[in-house]
Amino acid sequence: MHHNHIQEPNEEPCGKTAGHLNVRNFSLPYSLSNPAESCGECARYPFHQDPVKYNQIASHIEGVFNIQGHKLQKVKDLAQKIKEGLQKISPFIQRSVEAVCPSCSNVCCINKHGYYNYEDLVYIHALDLKIHDYDFGGKDSTPCQFLSEKGCIMERSVRPSGCNWYFCEPLFDHMESKAEYGKFDNELRDVAELWLELISEFARVIKGMDKPYPILL
Repeated sequence: MHHNHIQEPNEEPCGKTAGHLNVRNFSLPYSLSNPAESCGECARYPFHQDPVKYNQIASHIEGVFNIQGHKLQKVKDLAQKIKEGLQKISPFIQRSVEAVCPSCSNVCCINKHGYYNYEDLVYIHALDLKIHDYDFGGKDSTPCQFLSEKGCIMERSVRPSGCNWYFCEPLFDHMESKAEYGKFDNELRDVAELWLELISEFARVIKGMDKPYPILL
């Protein structure tokens, strides 16, 4: 499924999710095919519209890492590799964003994309980080609460995947015109494959837990 950030009902998609993959043709679904099948009903998206449920799910995932941490070492190692991969490709993306985004009249960075989804929460807890103190009161269509005059205040490697895997058409056109694009595309593919592996490994571990998981919905 495509994460077209500013696409609303009855509108044409304005971009593609990352990959080649090729980046222009690839879509990265949550849980990559169906998160509900791999990680339970709480993987459904979006769940940020219910702050209580959101925090329950986040706390439950944190609890799984606290209790099953010894079984989740591979997940932690994969998360670190993903973080390093995102940091590696960040400079190329940042240069492109700085060249394209200031002149854009239709801002992609809206509030509903600033929340971590289920897979992001797994990734963040695998890095032993805390989730942001969200303001759940804002409208989904308003500018993202993490967007400043100088861009996103979050370091790229810990941004929601809906942000990291989305590139609008003008940004794509600019990126593809650069000599570094081929190298970037290959490195992005490597990160995507690591992400798939991380979610698959997490699902394998929780399916082997004594108690049903998740138990929230």
